[in-house]
Amino acid sequence: MLQNDRLLHAAAPLRPQIDPAHPYAARPPHVPAKAKNVIVIFCSGACSQLDTFDYKPELIRRHGQPMPGAGDLVTFQGAQGNLTRSPWEFKPRGECGKMVSDLVPNLGELADDMCFVHSLTGKTNTHGPGENFMSTGYTLDGFPSMGAWVTWALGSENQELPAYVAIPDPRGTPQSSVNNWGSGFLPAAYQGTDFNATNPLRNLELPSGVKRSTDVATRRFLQQLNARHLERYPGDTELAARMSSYALAARMQLSVPEVTDLSSEPDHILSLYGANDRENTLKASFARNCILARRLVEKGVRFVQLFNGAYQTGGEGVSNWDGHKQLHAQYSKHGPVLDQPAAGLLKDLKQRGLLKETLVVWCTEFGRMP
Repeated sequence: MLQNDRLLHAAAPLRPQIDPAHPYAARPPHVPAKAKNVIVIFCSGACSQLDTFDYKPELIRRHGQPMPGAGDLVTFQGAQGNLTRSPWEFKPRGECGKMVSDLVPNLGELADDMCFVHSLTGKTNTHGPGENFMSTGYTLDGFPSMGAWVTWALGSENQELPAYVAIPDPRGTPQSSVNNWGSGFLPAAYQGTDFNATNPLRNLELPSGVKRSTDVATRRFLQQLNARHLERYPGDTELAARMSSYALAARMQLSVPEVTDLSSEPDHILSLYGANDRENTLKASFARNCILARRLVEKGVRFVQLFNGAYQTGGEGVSNWDGHKQLHAQYSKHGPVLDQPAAGLLKDLKQRGLLKETLVVWCTEFGRMP
């Protein structure tokens, strides 16, 4: 289609040269880049920008007053209320003096290492489509996620692990679930593989009674059958993805247990992330996911999507950032779960020299009305 339009064709990005048999082979970028890997920290449930990183002094001055132009607004639910300031104080952080909320003090300390984008807008105030929009650029299902695009274009530095890993929150998956890490219309090989520190990949171990030699022979025979079938249907990306996934799964029988085993992490690293917090076990679980994210990029995994918050288990805003009437009480619980582990991840990446080559993105599906 692009070839029929010279203008579009000239402006279109170059298509990477991809060997279907080796879809994850590393490919050079079109322009020089500093970052080699990406970690996305996705706060599911629409974390309020007004209570975290977006300081609004005018909102403090107008607290309790009607919103100007409120008559032109259509609220998603409930009556239109007055303006409400954040219940958390904002303070200047770092040498740059960026105003950050007391809800996330540990992240605030790292303001000098962050770049803040306050100009993003969305196209929906519904959570599922909002997650789609943030992860894929479209509100509808069926489009490639950002991780799928990155791995399609650049491949991965490690052929023993998935190129793209999604790490769900310990409480479950986000509302739009696998759409956040799907491949859409790209070859199926570029969808994310989801597992976390609590629930590693399933079915990696051989069934009881099956010898390693038998397993190898079976996979070799299956590979021959699939290759013969692929010759008849060379455009079948689903089959090509299955073939590469079988080979990757065999390699992951050794690589995944090693990367998900956190027993080798020293106590000072566990303490940095809060992974040994016995009073806040949810924070400890998310902290272990953050350590897993670091270990994955350390091994050369190209793209890691790390979720904080799961879809409505227990009611509105209980398991994610979808706070409404109980926002203060709920965020008082969610803040500590996110803050120390995410800050620990940034500090750990920096002290290992990985922050120079890892792009860490914090995002949520949309913000909140004041």
